[in-house]
Amino acid sequence: MTPDKAQSRAALRHDALRFLDRLRAAFPLEQRIERAEMATRGAYARVLTRWIEGKIPSLDLLSPAEMQSLRELDAIVPGPSGIGCYPFSVDDRGISVRLGHRRVSAMCAIDALAMARLARSTGIVDARCVTCLNPVSCEVQANGSLQHDACENARVLWRHAVRKTGSCSDGLCRDLVFLCRQCAAPEDGYCLTLPQATAVANAFFSFQRGLILPGPV
Repeated sequence: MTPDKAQSRAALRHDALRFLDRLRAAFPLEQRIERAEMATRGAYARVLTRWIEGKIPSLDLLSPAEMQSLRELDAIVPGPSGIGCYPFSVDDRGISVRLGHRRVSAMCAIDALAMARLARSTGIVDARCVTCLNPVSCEVQANGSLQHDACENARVLWRHAVRKTGSCSDGLCRDLVFLCRQCAAPEDGYCLTLPQATAVANAFFSFQRGLILPGPV
């Protein structure tokens, strides 16, 4: 590797780590779950396991106390159709992932890129560019790596926040979007390449694998 290439790769890694740090600061989900009581952690794991098994968790999966505890942590997003749980959404938010024979809705662009490794299944992400609305698609392997031909398909944009609510699903998630390679990123946004964004997504949600899956995480 030439010095220029090494320097460029180091810069890309630095940008991804900054993005990850900023994301964890804005939504400290892992920290909240780690500090939760054992019963709450167990309830959280049950919800995640249902999603991994290909089932939408029903509202009766949790007791009222468990539901309240997880809602206070903003770890779940209950709705009439079931229990959403980052990265999985019960509602169509314009970003979906094909995992085997099923299609799952994602809360945001980062969440969509994390699903394949979490589910241990190849994931085909389908979305639209936030600017021109042209289709955006990429394939993430079961180990969390990005399919090589998809690396230049799009980018992930963290646009300037315009919503401030109590739930990440209606705030931060609305601002983590896909941007096609033809459209320019806004000056007040923060943009990552697909490989960078996929690495961030896998790192952000890596703690979930330790809660629900046996073996190396």
